[in-house]
Amino acid sequence: MTNVFEIGMIALVIVFQPELRRLLERVGTHSLRMLISRNEQGTSERVLNQVVNACEIMSNEKTGVLLVFERDSTLDDYMKSGTIVDAEISSELLRNLFFTKAALHDGAVIVRHNRIAAAGCVLPLTESTTISSDLGTRHRAGIGVSEVSDAVVVIVSEETGIISVAVGGMLKRGLKKETLHKLLRTELQSMIENMEPDEGILPQFRRWIMGRDMTEEGANNEEDNRNKK
Repeated sequence: MTNVFEIGMIALVIVFQPELRRLLERVGTHSLRMLISRNEQGTSERVLNQVVNACEIMSNEKTGVLLVFERDSTLDDYMKSGTIVDAEISSELLRNLFFTKAALHDGAVIVRHNRIAAAGCVLPLTESTTISSDLGTRHRAGIGVSEVSDAVVVIVSEETGIISVAVGGMLKRGLKKETLHKLLRTELQSMIENMEPDEGILPQFRRWIMGRDMTEEGANNEEDNRNKK
């Protein structure tokens, strides 16, 4: 039984190696800034409009797009594979970065804190066998990075001009301008709708403790009053 158990553990590691690797990547890239502070104010409406307008134009022109919005999981390792940009987001800049003859058009553009952080980045390809065969490397890379992080990825097909969004390993295809805008607003702002500016987990925990103490104190006072009566 001991030998069976030891061999079984090794077999499990071998069989579930892809899943374990994705789990370790997700844990390893999770940002610690959530435990300290929350300074970013979510994706602004201006940024969303610039991104959506650029994607609509590049969709009509059939320009390939791979745009990654970083959330809580840091994408530093993938940014190192590209070129640091650190520029304000604009429709014109996005179109220039993904222009067919541009040096960085083949890689991904990573957005961090409402700014274009890096371009020409290499992303991990999905290992899923359920992906449609008509999806190319750009789509597989977008799905891949969404599997190992909580990033939101916008993809525009160079062949068809179809706009897609990958979140959590799932791909939503055939998005129109209004649907893309609504989906991005939901995904990129839902994580801050219940959090005050510059507030992190520690301040929330402290407020919860204080509120709990006040509740317990009130309950104790009420019990004392009943005893006196």
